[in-house]
Amino acid sequence: MSRSSWLAHAFLGFAAYCVCSIVSAAQWSLQPTVQLYFDHDSNRLLTPVNEESDDAAWLTIDALLKRASETGEVDVHPEIQIQRFSGDTPLDSNNGSLQLSALHNGEIFSYTASAGYADRSTYISELENTGVIDASARQEAANVNAGVADQFTERQRVGVQATYVDVKYPDGEHVGLVGYSDPGISMTYTYGLSPETSLSASAFGSRATAPDIGFSSRDVGTRFAWAYIFSPTTNISASVGVSRANIESQESTGSLWALQGTHNSELTQWTFSFTRDVVPSGFGLLIRRDELDLSLIHKISQHLDATLSVLAAHNSDLLTSFTEDNRRYFSGAAGIDWHTAPQWVLSFKVRASEARVPSTTERLQVADGWQSIISLLWTPLPWTKSR
Repeated sequence: MSRSSWLAHAFLGFAAYCVCSIVSAAQWSLQPTVQLYFDHDSNRLLTPVNEESDDAAWLTIDALLKRASETGEVDVHPEIQIQRFSGDTPLDSNNGSLQLSALHNGEIFSYTASAGYADRSTYISELENTGVIDASARQEAANVNAGVADQFTERQRVGVQATYVDVKYPDGEHVGLVGYSDPGISMTYTYGLSPETSLSASAFGSRATAPDIGFSSRDVGTRFAWAYIFSPTTNISASVGVSRANIESQESTGSLWALQGTHNSELTQWTFSFTRDVVPSGFGLLIRRDELDLSLIHKISQHLDATLSVLAAHNSDLLTSFTEDNRRYFSGAAGIDWHTAPQWVLSFKVRASEARVPSTTERLQVADGWQSIISLLWTPLPWTKSR
């Protein structure tokens, strides 16, 4: 059985399990959302030369179908997105995705599983990553994940997680985008020092292959993590580790780390993460990715929220002999959310973006742009039913 055929059978089997679980659920709900999005972008493709501005309109229809019981949960999450552009009509795109997830908690063991498929334009998939945007190329990404954990004492827990990712770029090879598969496995041991504090150690391994160009990369390593719950609304975690990658018979060893935090109170919600990891790239090889993410929502009145988001990322090749993927990307946005009614939110945002990309004539070329954004989100009351 081919790789794509195996993945399709696994996805359909998991979908059938989710549907059967929902039909027999004790309680289930449906939460749809509809969003209209309009923007003006001064440099849509974020290119250092031949900048072109245009306007865009998107329609996103989203739904979350959830089954809940005393021992578990099953979620089905489809999404459809229609994108239209005024200046660069070849970028017009219809995107879609389907995400499935399931959780079961037993007395000793707990099980998790998820599967997903997304068909997206490269404008959506690559702007923050490789930066290669081509109207004739798309990204088709599928993933399957499964995990089991054993709470063998009150304070000790061990878990095993297996993942498989399959990414394709139809008609993308002429711009350097190649498909890859990335199976991986990890094992984690967690020890609870107290109700608020836990320590964990994990070992992991993965192998990324790009069959269209014959590239193969392997990555193994370990991580050690600390997590602390400051309060019912705030928690933080930190981890350090080491990774050893083998890329085309050449080895690279480097550090991994992560600092993450969340806060969720009535007035303010924020999430923060600063990470370094080894991940597969749309160019077919493993790369090192440093990423900073910040998201903040603060209530300034009964109907108004101030919002802030920041994303900074740096892709770098693990080997000096490869210099194609050495890109820096930054995006920052600030805005206001106006809750015009309990189910309606009107948002106004301004975003600035910058990319620094390798060049044959300069070490790095700089591209920048800005966006003005208006969006309207409708979230109707969920439909619920108990069985």
